[in-house]
Order: sequence, then structure tokens, then C-alpha cells
Amino acid sequence: MPSGKSLKSLLKTIFAPLASLKLTVVLLAMSVFLVFAGTVAQVDNAIHAVVEENFRTWYTTFELQSFFPKTFGIPEAARIPFAGGKTIGVLLLANLLAAHLVRFRVKGKGVRLAAGVVVLAAAAVFTGVIVKGVFVPEIAMTEGDATLRVLYRLLKGFAAAVALLTGCILVFGKRAGIVLVHGGIIFLLAAEFYTADMMVETQMRIPEGESRDWVYDNKKPVIAVVDPTPADTDRVISIPKDHIRVGETISHEALPFDIQVLRYMDNSGLVDVGNLGETKPNPATRGAGLFAYAEPRPGVTGTMAQRVDMPSAYVRLVSKDGREDLGTYMLTTLSVVYSLPPEVVTVDGIPYEVSLRFRRTYKPYTIELRDFNFDRYVGTETPKDFSSHIVLRDPARNVERNVRIWMNNPLRYRGETFYQQSFEGPTENITVLQVVRNGSWLIPYVSCMLALVGLTAHFGVHLQGFVRRRFFDA
Repeated sequence: MPSGKSLKSLLKTIFAPLASLKLTVVLLAMSVFLVFAGTVAQVDNAIHAVVEENFRTWYTTFELQSFFPKTFGIPEAARIPFAGGKTIGVLLLANLLAAHLVRFRVKGKGVRLAAGVVVLAAAAVFTGVIVKGVFVPEIAMTEGDATLRVLYRLLKGFAAAVALLTGCILVFGKRAGIVLVHGGIIFLLAAEFYTADMMVETQMRIPEGESRDWVYDNKKPVIAVVDPTPADTDRVISIPKDHIRVGETISHEALPFDIQVLRYMDNSGLVDVGNLGETKPNPATRGAGLFAYAEPRPGVTGTMAQRVDMPSAYVRLVSKDGREDLGTYMLTTLSVVYSLPPEVVTVDGIPYEVSLRFRRTYKPYTIELRDFNFDRYVGTETPKDFSSHIVLRDPARNVERNVRIWMNNPLRYRGETFYQQSFEGPTENITVLQVVRNGSWLIPYVSCMLALVGLTAHFGVHLQGFVRRRFFDA
């Protein structure tokens, strides 16, 4: 049975390679390249696709031609394999933890060590309370100076940092500051894994004078079949993108008809049917497709003004027994842009609404857009500032609030944050709110304060030693 000292020596020997500073430099260099390559990839891909396929994955590849002029003629199939953001993040996290195990020694002993452990545990709980906002609530997010709100968040992070530093001093002595710095980095890395898996980003699009009780995910198109006849609520059957395959038939006992997918476009635009000519036969036999033709467009990239792909599809609806052709329809997510109503298909006397739209999530509250205002820079068409005056109604909580949402001044409600994202419409009276659920949104503020307080403490220790040697020990 090895002694405590020999066991500690064995652990240090085992973890020494993982704690290597050379490994730290290599991982940081890999991070720099990943960020660079991901930025280059946005020329040909959407930002959200680059994030998911490169930064929030264990393994990725990059097109070699992306790093050279197109005239070089490098084939598209030539790709560079590389570690994904998750792999690099986990290795950096392990590197930091191993460095603590190998290099940082516990200085406290006896009562001091026990007190330090208790203080650190209490400070960790206090930090969790701050992040969750349980006993330290967030200042109202729709009123007041944005600078004061940021300062308030930093003060909360500062309080957590001071509490943790106190415990670190008792346990690690003069090395407490640098331990706290590493703790802040570890906290930030761990939070990113939580954010990648748990954060939800959706949108809410509200025309002026109307209300919405649902949000939509503009990266997840679905074919929606709606039975609007129930008095209390609509009955919705949603078919996700993974089940929409060209040449296949979508059949389910819950559907009132079968859906044959004739054509699907990941991104599309609409043109007038009268401009098609004979080279492009129109497959639609009913509905809006008789007047508008959907044609494929290049996918949205990070450098394009349009934010997301707008899919379209041509589908043939067939009765469940296969005997009746209910028509071929053009379904498109662009219906919100062109104010096209859902297609209506009547089966057994029930008028079903059929549409291609983004997946919706319904909320227990409603938001009404009372007024939308914006200003432009003088002499330009560039928006300077825009804001939404909304009414939030939540009958379950007996809440009715008049709120103004504008740039950098979001609304926070029920664990979600409503940001003023953009506006749409021919008369520019449709607001688009970005709705984000992210339980770790405060962690970057806390992590920055941990690093700042840790560095200040570490510098103070060395400054104190320098002053003593320079002026008192001479």
C-alpha cells in the first residue's frame, strides 16, 4: 500500500504529460486555427451551420479550396480533417485541471485548511446562486441605463470572485490569485458545453397590432397539417425535415391524406408563373403555386444579408385509399414574406390547412405589438435604432405589462430573453424578436471577474514582495 506522499508523486507522474505547457500552447494554436478556418468557412456556409459543424462537434473537416483562390482548381472533395471545438475544449479543460493537480500545492493545514474548504464550498454555492439569480435578482431589463445593468452584473461577479478568493487564500496561500484565474477559465469552458447543449434560440415575428403566443425555429422547417375545427385549440400534425425526402410518400395514421414529396429546395425564391416560359413546367395544379413558382437559390452564407435559408417544396396530396388525387401544391416558408395563406384541403368535410413553415413552440403567454418605431441615419437607409412597444399578457400568473424593447435592452421573462433583432414588411411595421433561453448567460460576466480579481491578487502579491525587497530589505 503506497504512502500518501508516494501516491501523490505517482499521480503527478501520470498527469504530468497532460499538464504540459507545451500541450497548452498546441491546444491554443489549434483553437486559433479552428476560429480562422471557421471564419473562412462562412464564405460558403451559414453561420449557424459553421457553429454546429465545426465548433460544437468532436470532429470536423474543412474544404482545402477555401484557403486558396478558386483559380487554383483544388477539387471540392479535398478536405482537411481537424479536431472539433468540443475536442479542443475538453483537452483544454483537462490540461487546466491536470496543471492544478501537478503544480499547485495546498498550503493550508489543520484548521486553516478546513476553514478554507468550508469557505470555498460556501463561495461556490453563492456563485451558483448569483448565476441562477435566486437571491440576487436581475435589475429590470427593459428600463434604465444599459451601462448600469452591465455594471450591476459585473458587481455580482466581483462579489462571487472575492468570496472564492478568500477560500483560495486559506487553501493555496500566495498562489490563490493564479488558482482563481484558472478557475475562471475552467468555469467559462464548462459553461460553453452547457450552452451548446441547452441553449435554445428562436424568433417571434409580430405585425403591428397583432399578438403571438408562439415562437419559431428558423433552422427547422416542417410540413404542418392543421385541423382548425376544434373550438378550444388547433390540432397540428408536424412533419420534420428529416422525414421530407424527395420521391418518398409520407403516410401516417394521424394524417388525413398521404403526402408525396415531388421536389424540395433547401433555399428558394419565388417568381411569377407568367415569366417561366416553356422550359420550366409548373408542377402545381392548385393553390398559390398557380401564380408563384418556387425555384432553388444558393444556400445562405455568413456573408449574405439574408439570415436563413427559406425552403420550398412541391407535394402531391393523395387520399388515404390512394384513389383520389387532391392536387399538387407549392408549399414555401416564404409565405410569411409574401403574406400567402396556408393551402386549404378539404377531406370528409374538414378543411385542413397545409403549409411549409418553421417549427413552432407555443407559450402560455401572449405578446401584442402595440407600436413599432425606428430611426435611420441622416441621408441613408441604414437603421439607427428600432424599438417595439409590446404588451405582455400571462393569465396564469395574472401578469399584464407594457414594455419597450430596443437594441441592447431586452425583456426577460420566464427564463427567456427577448431581444430586438430586426424588422420586416413592406411598410416596415413587423418586428422580429430573438427569443433566447440560456441559463448560463451570466457566466461570462462572472468568469471575467474571477480572472480580473485573480490577476489583481496575484499581481498584488508580487508587488508587495517587490516593494519589501526594494525599500525595506535594502
